[in-house]
Order: sequence, then C-alpha cells, then structure tokens
Amino acid sequence: MEFTKRKTRFNEKTMASLKKRKRSAYNREEEARLEKLVLGVSNNVICHLSDDDTSLNTKQTTLSIDLCQNEKNEKRQDIGTENNTSETEVYVENTEAEFNKKKEAAWVDNDASYSVSTALALQRRTLPGQRPEKSYAELLQNKMTKVFGTPKWAELDRDNEIDLDDVDSSILKHSNHLLPNKKVFLPKTTLEIKALARINKQTQNEGYLLSDVQFHPTSTVALVAGNSGVLSIFQVDGKENEKLHSMRYERFPINTARFLKDGTQIIVGSKMRNYCHSYDLITGKTFKIPLPHAMTNMKVYTNKFQVSPDGKLIAVCGRMGEVHLLTGDTKELVDTLKMNKKCYAVAFSPDSRTLFSHGDGGVIYSWDMTSRRCINHAIDEGCLCGSAIAISPSGQIVATGSKQGVVNFYDLKDLTQKQVPTPLKVILNLVTPITSLRFNSTSEILAMASDDEDNAVRLVHLPSFTVFSNFPTFQTKLHKTTAMDFSPNSGFFSIANNNGIAYLYRLKHYENY
Repeated sequence: MEFTKRKTRFNEKTMASLKKRKRSAYNREEEARLEKLVLGVSNNVICHLSDDDTSLNTKQTTLSIDLCQNEKNEKRQDIGTENNTSETEVYVENTEAEFNKKKEAAWVDNDASYSVSTALALQRRTLPGQRPEKSYAELLQNKMTKVFGTPKWAELDRDNEIDLDDVDSSILKHSNHLLPNKKVFLPKTTLEIKALARINKQTQNEGYLLSDVQFHPTSTVALVAGNSGVLSIFQVDGKENEKLHSMRYERFPINTARFLKDGTQIIVGSKMRNYCHSYDLITGKTFKIPLPHAMTNMKVYTNKFQVSPDGKLIAVCGRMGEVHLLTGDTKELVDTLKMNKKCYAVAFSPDSRTLFSHGDGGVIYSWDMTSRRCINHAIDEGCLCGSAIAISPSGQIVATGSKQGVVNFYDLKDLTQKQVPTPLKVILNLVTPITSLRFNSTSEILAMASDDEDNAVRLVHLPSFTVFSNFPTFQTKLHKTTAMDFSPNSGFFSIANNNGIAYLYRLKHYENY
C-alpha cells in the first residue's frame, strides 16, 4: 500500500511539472488569437507600430521592416499586382479624401421645394412690396440672416481649423490637471453680500452729511468727504481700513471729491465758493484753482459732476441748463453746452465721445464731444423731470432716474438715434426722487438710491433687470444714502449716508478688489 501511494504522488508531481512546461512553451496559434482579440488584426504587431516610434532600437526597427516587407510580398503573390495597396496607403487615401471633402448641410428643409408665391398662398398671407427671392427657403434664410446674422457654426465653407483651447483642455484632462473654472454668471435672485468694517471708522469727522465716497481706480484706496470740509483717504482691507491721510479745508464745505488723472489727483469742490482745490497724491500738495467766469460755484453731487473716462474733460451742470466742459489738466473752461431747460445729471459714454445730459422736461440730450453739438434728443418715457443718469461700462445700457422714483433702462444706440425710444425695462421699486445711479465694473449690477427716505437703496441684476431680494434687509439701517461706489473689480461696495458713516460691503461673487 505504501509503495502504491508513493507511486501515485510521483506521478502527480511529474504530470504537474509537465503541464507547467507545456503552458510556458511558445504557441504561435495562441499568440495570433490573443493578438487578434486585442488589436483586431491577425498580422504581426510590429507592422502596425508607428513609424516615428523612438522606443525601438535600430535592430528592432530593421527587423520590423523586414517582417512587414515579407508579409507584403506574400500578399502580392497571392492576390496579384493590381490589388497590392497596403492597409496604410488605403488609410491615408481615405483620410485625405475625407479631409478635402466639402462639408454639406446636416439637413434640408422641405420648404426648399416651394416658391414664394405658393408658400404665401398656402399661408393665406401677402408680403408688402416685391421680394427678389424666388424660393421660400431663400426668403426665410435672408430674413434670419438680416435679424440674427450668420453664426459661425452654420458656415459650411469655413476652414478646417483646430481649436487649440479644446486640444489643451483634452490634454489637461488626460494629465489629471485641474481645469480653470469658467466664468460664473451672477445669480439673479439673491446676492452674496457681507457687511464689513466701516471705511471711516477711524475718523468719522468728515461731517454729518457725507457728500462723496469713491474707490481709487488702480489701488486699494478710497476717499471719503463731507460737509465739514474734511477729506480723508483710507487703505481699504475690510478689517482695519487704516487712515492714510486727512485734509481740512477751512470754510469750505465739500460737495464733491473725485479722483483725476488715473488716481494721481483729487478735485474738491464746494457750492459755497467760486474756486476748487486740487490735491496731488504724489507730492502731497494742494492747489487752489479759480473757477471760470461762467461758473459761480461747484454745486455738485454724484450726478451733476462727471469726469470723462479718458480724463481729458470734466462736465459740470450749470444753473440755467448749461453744461460746462473743463479740461482735466488745468480746469479751464473749453466750451459750454446749453439745454432748453435746467440740467440735473450728466454722464459720459465709455469711449468719451458722447455726453448725455438729463433734466427738466424729461428729455435726454446726446452731445458729440468732437463737434460739441447735440446729435439727438430723446424723450424719457414717463419722466417729467430727470434727476440721474448712468451708462454701463460695456457701453450698451443707459439707466435714467426721475424725480418720480422711476428708473428706465435704454439701449445706448436708441438714445442717439431715436427721439421716442422704448425702454428695455422700467423699475418702480422706489417712490422718491432718484439721486444716485451706479453700475459695477462688469455691468452686472446697477445700484440705485434716493436720499429722501431711509434705506432707499436697491440693487438691480443685469441683464435680467430683476431686483435682488436680500438687500437691504429689514435689519439693515443705512439711513439716507448720499453717495455710492463699487471697487474697480466689484469686490467691494460702499454706501455713504447723512449720518457721517461710509458703510463697506463685500460682494462674495467677485474674487478681486
């Protein structure tokens, strides 16, 4: 029995070793089967490698060329010399044919078979005048092109260009890189806003009535001015808001203070004096500048005093409908524009080529700054007396405010071409005179306010023209708003009031200052 058991164990070990040897032995048929299963072809793998593969050494490359050539010769002997094109050559020819093939329309409408007269007869309608089109499809195509234009994706003969952005994105995806987030549009229902430390919490001596607040165009700096004649400059960080400098002008209640010359100068005006002050931020010196003879004072608020975006001109509203134009450098009077009635608000277009003025009568005047002539006057719908006007930085939308509390939105082109333009939207959330209008840098928010009632501030979302519902809240106490401004990148928003406080808010949607 023991001998039989030993013999059985010996046979099992011997058969197991033979099976291992058999499995490790080279099997050409098995290799061809696996190759066909993985690569989809039964030919040698080396023949289908790329010619520019640098991972193979010289001997392997030579061997692959010989093997491929032998297989091609065998195929030519079996098939013949007429059909001896290799798979690679056929692939290249097919690829070139597809590349040079002209793109065709994805579908063809059934309207192409109808003529214009037949289609109109079926629809029981007529067109005014005579149309040059013969087919109904051509008529519809010309009408769509006239209204919407031809989109890029609909151009059949456009060049076969590679979108580098798509290529880069695919490379980054396969390389496990994080793609940058695309631009996120501002939500139109609620606004993520947070109250920060007041801008002038270290001073609060600018006066009980703050006349102006403005952010520096390039630095994290803001100015606050009031009727006590004090102008303060602060470093805005949202926490400490450290005071950098303060200036007191004796017997000079400040009614306006604005940055000039890319933020290197500040102009300070008052309704009680026939001169203004110019403060140089680089040298720290103040210059007293007499006003032109036609101007007796600078009774200026947010909408009555505007600096052109290029900094070359300053527009100031006069007493009897005049609009005085001063140079940004010397503050000399260069021209005076005249409205039929009193002017209450002015605003420059983003390119500084057009000036808009608004006032009594509800008429908006458009002035060409090159010829200094009125190019159009448009009637503001539902307005008896205009009190504010603002233009979006994109140069597309104009917002006008009236003393009836109505804010109208217009297309800028309509105000320069039509005498009775139709508003894009009418906002009736405020019932007291509109005194302040301000767009943010991205033209997504319009801040409108009135200084006749407490908390009379609203923020409007563009282009949906909806008012944000969460600002101001019932707990917010802003008192009467006298001035507003957005930081250069809309990260901060400030509101000055008649209680000597310049509030500061953080708009979380915008990352930068």
